[in-house]
Amino acid sequence: MAHVPRRPSWRHLPALLLRLVALVPLVVALPSAAQTQTNTQSTQRAINFLSADVVHWTQENNCVACHRQGAVVYGLSSARANGYDMDAVVSNGRTNLANLELLAQRIRNDQLANGSWIHEGTAFRYEKTSFSVFGLAGYDENVSTQYSNALVNAANWALTTQEPSGRWPSDHAHFPVDHGSVSTTARIMTGMAQAKQRVDPARAATYQAALDRAAAYLRANLNNNDTSAPGNGMPYTFQVAWTVLGLKAAGPGLNDVNTGAIDTLAERLITRTSPGNAGWGNLPNEAANDFATGSAIYALCLAGREPATDPRLRNAIEWMKTRQSADGSWRTGSATFDIPTTFAALGLSCFGDFSVRVSVVGAERQELLVDNPSPQQATFTFTVKNHGYQADTYTLSTQGGLPGWTASVSPVTLFLPAGGEGTVTVTVHAPPRLLPALTSAVTLIASSGGAPGVTGSARVAAYTPPLPPVTGLPTVTTIVTPAANARVTIGNGTLLSARVTNGGAIVPGPAHGVVTFYVAGVPVGADVDADGDGIYAFNWVPAVDSWTITGAQDYRAVYSGVERQAPLANLLGSTASSTLIIDPFPHLTPMVTIGNPPAFTRETALDIWGYATPRAPGAVITYAAFIINGGAPIVLTPGNGGLIHTSITLEEGPNIIQMTARDSFGGVTTKQVNLTVDRVAPILTILSPAENAAVNTPVVTVRSSVQDQTPVRVETQWVNSSLLEFGNGTVEHPVNVSYGSQVILVRATDSAGNVTEKLLYLWVDAGTPVVSTHFPDGQLQGPLPNGTFQYAINVQTVSATTVRVNGGPAHNLPRGGGQIQTSVTLAPGVNTLGISVVSETGMTANLVRRVNYDVQAPTATLLSPAAGSTVSGALTVRARVTDNFGPVTNVGFSRDMSGIRVGTQQSDGTWTAQFDTREMVNGAHTLDLWMNDGVGNFAVQSFNIVVSN
Repeated sequence: MAHVPRRPSWRHLPALLLRLVALVPLVVALPSAAQTQTNTQSTQRAINFLSADVVHWTQENNCVACHRQGAVVYGLSSARANGYDMDAVVSNGRTNLANLELLAQRIRNDQLANGSWIHEGTAFRYEKTSFSVFGLAGYDENVSTQYSNALVNAANWALTTQEPSGRWPSDHAHFPVDHGSVSTTARIMTGMAQAKQRVDPARAATYQAALDRAAAYLRANLNNNDTSAPGNGMPYTFQVAWTVLGLKAAGPGLNDVNTGAIDTLAERLITRTSPGNAGWGNLPNEAANDFATGSAIYALCLAGREPATDPRLRNAIEWMKTRQSADGSWRTGSATFDIPTTFAALGLSCFGDFSVRVSVVGAERQELLVDNPSPQQATFTFTVKNHGYQADTYTLSTQGGLPGWTASVSPVTLFLPAGGEGTVTVTVHAPPRLLPALTSAVTLIASSGGAPGVTGSARVAAYTPPLPPVTGLPTVTTIVTPAANARVTIGNGTLLSARVTNGGAIVPGPAHGVVTFYVAGVPVGADVDADGDGIYAFNWVPAVDSWTITGAQDYRAVYSGVERQAPLANLLGSTASSTLIIDPFPHLTPMVTIGNPPAFTRETALDIWGYATPRAPGAVITYAAFIINGGAPIVLTPGNGGLIHTSITLEEGPNIIQMTARDSFGGVTTKQVNLTVDRVAPILTILSPAENAAVNTPVVTVRSSVQDQTPVRVETQWVNSSLLEFGNGTVEHPVNVSYGSQVILVRATDSAGNVTEKLLYLWVDAGTPVVSTHFPDGQLQGPLPNGTFQYAINVQTVSATTVRVNGGPAHNLPRGGGQIQTSVTLAPGVNTLGISVVSETGMTANLVRRVNYDVQAPTATLLSPAAGSTVSGALTVRARVTDNFGPVTNVGFSRDMSGIRVGTQQSDGTWTAQFDTREMVNGAHTLDLWMNDGVGNFAVQSFNIVVSN
């Protein structure tokens, strides 16, 4: 083996795992920006790239690589089963389905006789086998059972090579494709879990025991941080993802021990951060890459985590979509590689726009009585979960069950919002006089209405004791008829028969167990060899109306084994397999047309009609009937042109109407329509604006929420209309409104005609209030009692308003405006009043008013004569008089506080008066100035002089 560096470049990394779950068929156009892609669009583009790229590599190199084909076969198989466009012609000129078939066949052809695969010589046996069996598991489950025997042979090889610890070791050290033994172990576990459905009970128990040992090995190493290539650690993000996959394959385990381990690993991923973006790195706190992020997203999906409730997961999904290249691939560095693309698609596909999961609640197996004279039944409970991003309606049906057994489903359709869950029951009806050791497996299938091709399923089984033994003498089952690769035509019978031997001796019936015959993995019949001739046989006729599987398929006879009284040893079960080629029904089946009933109605009584006409030349219609909700057929005789009609009663809620016609050649056609009786009006809630809200825009956006089980049309003010296809959601409609009181009508009408109306009352005013006061800005105000200034504020508007002055208490005015009388305590000097008016619609007007409050009298400065000077003779007294706000209105002069005379204001602003000092005795005297300002402030100011004549 060549030396491999610990962290090699991406060019060494071939493709890996692609699990594509619950997706929608579509023709993918490249969005204008990566951010606009849905998960489904992004994954379809990745499938188209991988399909062509891996086939090109395989043909160019003429070999199956260690990693590429198995992973992509697994992914493309799941894509086919979950609604992706497998008929799309991709870049190599082939369809996705043709590429898938080529790769699966190449894997099968390269399998060795012992059930394993090798790369060159004996190299990389574990690594290559693990990927090959992984791919065949997906193919067997979702495409065709023609390679079931190869899958079983691989599982048998794995039984002989499992180490005592429970692991299958890694023998190839490319980082990160197959780095560590937990990844190799998980892939083999996935193949063994699928092979378990194709073998006898004893072998299935052996497989499960191996799965349990492998699961114990994984759990024992949950906290092992060994980073070596052959080691048992799982420090890397991709190893955690593989471990989750392996634990899922093993089942919940005793006391749900595997489920608990999966939850632990999921929480580890949620708390593992990558600096700088929303993805995951290979190790904690490492830079994120597409490979690690894709695997982490997928593991969290398997663990049941939801983007709607987990921002870490949601952000990582959006981050991944932004990194996809135009050709559908993901790139790391400068080149395009399968491995980041495979894992990116793996993670995104698990969260499709439409997706459904079905799981069994409680026991998956129920026991019935042997040889009971009355019919029996067993009821199973399932949970159906909408795992998609959108609401959806699911049609529920069953597949499988032994001949003579039937299964009924309740309800027959189910509506679920995104993330919602519903409960479904399946009742298995068994005929009387059941044989011992029978197992009748029934699969519940939930089919998406929003995306045809998207389904989810889970299987249950009703059985009769005794349970098959797991210890005892080995047996060999041999298929007698039909021969390998025999052709069987749908609608025509063929004898399925087998012989069971123990040490060469024939094991006859009827008390030595049962042989159940499976075609394409579906149990089609069973026999206990009642005549004791040693041939277990069943005449199988693939039903024209229900069998749809064609082409090469696995055919196997499974002998259950039998417990025998001591001293006889038990006989163990065994399996024989072959291949049948199933051809479609050779004739055109009848044409069935159901009259056009409404999909939704309020009425429980309905006149239903349809036409049944033969299409095969020479055939005539021999049977026609309506079946309502799985009830007893309403058999009718076709009239003119094949018309049948009758009146039926419907149930409230979902109804399924089927019309079946059979012709004289045995051709059967069944058509089905779904009809929902809905007598409940939609729940309508106006989210915004609020009731009686006041708005200030001429266009109001009305946001309404609706809840209903049928599509709902929402109309706002008769003009705007939106359809909610799944009955739930919100709509936003712009509505033009006028001034004043307005009423907006919102009407929700569901598809059955039930109506809910709501009236929304609004007050509309986009105008700005007009504000004024009874005094002007800068008003001069003289002394007031206690400094209290009384004033009025006038508001003109149609809306109610709130008035505040300097942020103080609110003064409220009703609609229409008005006047507010208020007051303020003035301080000497300039007083600023900031008046703010806010209308009920949020419109604001501001006004500033300044009041100059003057309580200070004028003051004088004596210019001549100078204060304290000695004067004589005629004297002109000059003074400058000032006021803080002005004006100075009166100035008088006197001497010694008597003989006041009026001052004269000069051009330079000074005031003067004439005195004759000779009228005064020599000595000290005063010159007095008497002053008034414009608001009544008065003062007398005296200056000393000395008269000397």
